Amino acid sequence: MGKKFEEMSFDELKLYRREGLWRSIGLLIETIVLIIGMLLMELNHVAFSNRNHFRIIGFMITLGLLSYIRPIFGANQVMRNHPDWIRKSGFKAKIPLPKEWHIKRFCVIGVSLIVIIVSFFFLYKP
Repeated sequence: MGKKFEEMSFDELKLYRREGLWRSIGLLIETIVLIIGMLLMELNHVAFSNRNHFRIIGFMITLGLLSYIRPIFGANQVMRNHPDWIRKSGFKAKIPLPKEWHIKRFCVIGVSLIVIIVSFFFLYKP
């Protein structure tokens, strides 16, 4: 969308907020996989250099995904300026997202998870 958040309608902002929720859940899954990988490496006495490589890879991917969530903050700021809108856009609101948003989100989160899992298997040498 080429509009600024202040120019968007209520329905467009709901779409952005719903997309932000899904992106946040994807980031949470990625972070959980990263923490589990770090714990497994720590508990099974993997070489210190391999643990550091895995941490750096995970840290860089997490920073990248945080920037992936960044555009959602503007939509949330506009919604906070309209408290009556927030009540109307709760979790129960049925908001269909365009198919291209699902595909893009799946690609970004899927690729980040694949990179973390593959790097774990290459660096996991107890």
